[in-house]
Amino acid sequence: MAVIEIHSNYIDLGINSRSITDGDEYKMVSNFIEYRKESFKEKPDNHLAVFLETKINNAYPDVVFAEYNPFMYEEWNDARNSLSLFDMKVLHYIYTCQNVTSSKIIKSLSYKYRDLLSALEKLLDADLIIRKNGKWAMQRKNVFGVKKVEAIEAKISNWDKVMQQALLNKTFASESCILSKKKTKPSSDIISQMTDLGIGIYIYNDIDFLKISSAKKRKFPINYNSIYINECIGRVLHYN
Repeated sequence: MAVIEIHSNYIDLGINSRSITDGDEYKMVSNFIEYRKESFKEKPDNHLAVFLETKINNAYPDVVFAEYNPFMYEEWNDARNSLSLFDMKVLHYIYTCQNVTSSKIIKSLSYKYRDLLSALEKLLDADLIIRKNGKWAMQRKNVFGVKKVEAIEAKISNWDKVMQQALLNKTFASESCILSKKKTKPSSDIISQMTDLGIGIYIYNDIDFLKISSAKKRKFPINYNSIYINECIGRVLHYN
């Protein structure tokens, strides 16, 4: 399974997606997905997952491409299937800080003790964290299989609206880009503005896709929503 596609087919795994609306924009997105799948360089340790209109961070990015190492999911613990976003927030904090006490987590995140205790128990059951000398840390360094998350926001026009969503996508994606239907390159002002914001640009001229500028790359995971994408892939790979 070199490329997996995730839309409304895995709702029973807790992966929610929005209904797809037919039209020129969806056709452009569909063509872009096929373009990316064809150009993707598959390797034994690098596969591709495509999320279409999947709910992430209370929004629905048009499409998200996640490159991942399938070997990292071979020892998947089924307890990970029940992790909530709250649990993943705690996990991301532990990942970021390392060797952190429960009291520091409560103080930094303003969580109630009973809620934190429940999350820590679930993360322990999932074999993701350990407790040593009264402090919490990741069970191992290589917990996440995802290497890169590229979010694409598509619009036939309306640069302001697509830019706003692309900025929101930066909260979880290691790369955030926009896709627009244009026969010519955007103006130099728009390219400069997007570059300053770290947002990449693709355009579609009804025949080919052209990458105008690259997004600023950031290391995965950006936040707990990045971890959510990682966990979705694990759930899908081990779906019976």
